[in-house]
Amino acid sequence: MYLKTKEANLYYEVQGTGKPLLFIHGVVVDGDLYKEASRLLSPYYQVITYDRRGSSRSVPVYQDTYDIKAQVRDAYALMEHLGLGQVFLAGASAGGSVAMEVFRAYPDRISHLFLYETPLTTLLPKQEEEQEWVRQIEEYVKKGKINRAMLEFMLSLGEGDERKRPKPKEVEEREIGNYDHFLHHEFSVFMHYLPEIGYYKEHSDRITVAVGERSGESRYVQAARKFGELIGCEILHFPGCHNLPCDLPEDFVNCIIGVMARKGW
Repeated sequence: MYLKTKEANLYYEVQGTGKPLLFIHGVVVDGDLYKEASRLLSPYYQVITYDRRGSSRSVPVYQDTYDIKAQVRDAYALMEHLGLGQVFLAGASAGGSVAMEVFRAYPDRISHLFLYETPLTTLLPKQEEEQEWVRQIEEYVKKGKINRAMLEFMLSLGEGDERKRPKPKEVEEREIGNYDHFLHHEFSVFMHYLPEIGYYKEHSDRITVAVGERSGESRYVQAARKFGELIGCEILHFPGCHNLPCDLPEDFVNCIIGVMARKGW
């Protein structure tokens, strides 16, 4: 299904009925990151997924801007279109950055915020080294070295999970098609994102942060730990790696249900 707004044409899917869960995906991937997880959750909840503007099926984009505020407007437009009240909001990877700002903009509409390996690398120490890494990838993109830029980025995610299920060919092709969009329009947006720590500290009882137990010491795991430390939030360890929702959907669903149970959802 599609929602056409003044800014973008958003592809979305809704499965099940009950309390609404809104999942936001990260970069390169699309809403199908949660496809199997959504199917497993749909007997108990209403699960909403969508392709963020400019990714995969969410084209064309009528206002050619991809900052986080614009993406917050997209998420809110979808919530309004579906008549959602309070939602359990979850974001994986860069989708967590969007989810954080949705939570900040519309706190009364979010019952709980779940973040999985959100790239809050601006919180890490040794910022000169972090920003040099960002600048290097940006330079590769400027020179048209897309494959080199993607390689450097993919290495930053840590090792993959050998237990992961294979993706359908059509999904792999869509993801390859998202490389250029990500590197030209989203990489810098998310790598320079600096959250308002004071706000999230004030609402830490409504926030859960998780990382993959097989993600090692990737920059995103370290950033999640730092964020949790700054706002006074425990860090949960889920099985798997950075792409857990699609790699091991059953495990992801079990963990999400556990989080919701703890929070009375």
